[in-house]
Amino acid sequence: MKFNELASFDVVHEHLSWPWISFDASGTRFAFASSKSAIATRVLGDGEVTSGPTFAVPADVALHAFTLAASGTLLAVVGSSAGASDGSVVVTTNEAGEEQKRSTLESLVGPGFTAQAIASDRSGARLWLSAESATETAVLLLDARTHAALGVTRSAAFPPPSMHELMLHPTEDAVLVLAACGEDGTFARVARWSNGRLDAVTTALDEGSIPAGFVGFSTDGARLHLAEADELRTHAWPGLEELSSVEFADDFVSSFAGAILGERILVDGEDSEAHEDAVTVFDTSALRGSLAYPPVPTGMWAGRLGADVLVTVESKGEPARGRVLRISG
Repeated sequence: MKFNELASFDVVHEHLSWPWISFDASGTRFAFASSKSAIATRVLGDGEVTSGPTFAVPADVALHAFTLAASGTLLAVVGSSAGASDGSVVVTTNEAGEEQKRSTLESLVGPGFTAQAIASDRSGARLWLSAESATETAVLLLDARTHAALGVTRSAAFPPPSMHELMLHPTEDAVLVLAACGEDGTFARVARWSNGRLDAVTTALDEGSIPAGFVGFSTDGARLHLAEADELRTHAWPGLEELSSVEFADDFVSSFAGAILGERILVDGEDSEAHEDAVTVFDTSALRGSLAYPPVPTGMWAGRLGADVLVTVESKGEPARGRVLRISG
């Protein structure tokens, strides 16, 4: 495996839960906190990574999560604000730092909810939002500019404490909510927008499974790959029924992260004997894999840009060092 560093950047993350980096639906932009009051962006184009606009975080919002919308011209954030009776707000701002729209989570889904994660949909015109109360998990779809609620799905609450991540489906207007719930394992929710309706999809992971992290969707979106500590497991979309599983090499322990780059499924991890970063590479069958020869990318894998570019960030340091790497070989 060969990798070439295209760019580096510093992430201020002390006030944020993971993920610290947000990718837009185009797969060519990402955003990160460059300070407690600013979200910077980077853009991949013509083989280079350049700086995009920097957005101001509203001064009265304690930031929890953020995403780019409207082709990178809007920033949407969720966080807590003393001005909201239940605490959580959704705020959209433009490149000039002008607030475009502010909504309380209570007005969108009801009292008692806290926003957990936010992501722009594939069109960039809508926002996916996950939220929780003591008794429910909610997935919302909002208009990015007006915050009009286009639909809400409700289901049982995840075991606390839960950490949400939103994964966009590559070919459908749908989202996967993965919730890491510590010793209780990993839980999922699937919501799908079709014919003007938002519907929940019942899945095999609604009631949870052993801890696992997102690796990626197959190109056609028919399969979903999740990395457990000692195996790669493949699920069918959208019901998330198990299709296959394969164990990693004896000394390889995954970091519950990975990426699909071209025809390869990469799983990040560690050689448990040497205590060094390691990567296992599978072909598209998700059944045949082997350890990659070093050197391999270090740090936590945050996500993919384009077809062959990986974004990583160091697990320690404030700020933490991020890198943009082109992977080949």
